[in-house]
Formats: sequence, C-alpha cells, structure tokens
Amino acid sequence: MSQFKAGDLALIIRAIHSENIGKVVELIRFDSSEKIALPEDTPRSFAPNPNQIACWVVRGNLVAHSTLRGEINSTVGAAPQSWLMPLRGDFASEQQKAKEAEPCE
Repeated sequence: MSQFKAGDLALIIRAIHSENIGKVVELIRFDSSEKIALPEDTPRSFAPNPNQIACWVVRGNLVAHSTLRGEINSTVGAAPQSWLMPLRGDFASEQQKAKEAEPCE
C-alpha cells in the first residue's frame, strides 16, 4: 500500500538533477506507463519512462535539465515513490518521541 495519495505534499530526497533535492512537490497521480502523460497545461505532454518504473506525476518548481546557458525549469515532472518523503503527519513529534524513549536518569 502506498504511503502517498494524490494531493499530498512530498519532499524530493533523490533526483537526477541535484537542484531538485529538498524541493516540495504536490503529488498529482501515480503512473507506471511507458510514457507518463503529464497535465495538459504543461509545455510537454509526455515524460519518457524507459524502465517503466512506477512514478508519481508531481507539480512544483523543478529543474527539468541544465544546459550551458542555465537551467530549464518545469512545473511538472515524474519521480519514483522511493525518491519522495511524505510531508504530512506529525513530524514535529518525532524528536519528542525519541526523547521520551530515552531512559530517565
């Protein structure tokens, strides 16, 4: 079962373009087709998926690729689920839970 659902926010923790690591994206839908269909409001309509890795179509301020003249940005892309960390739930309490687990002296 996926830890994500459409509409969730996620943090990119691994990426082809290192500039995307640490960026927050919105998850649009899960897709495992050979060519991942991107939303109609984007300049390109498909992202190649030669290894047919199941990916989330994501929306955010992304670097699509770098050139000698600079970065080419995109608002939509695709990322394998393992490259994403969910940004929902009670993250602030994780440190507190760890402290509570420590033995008292």
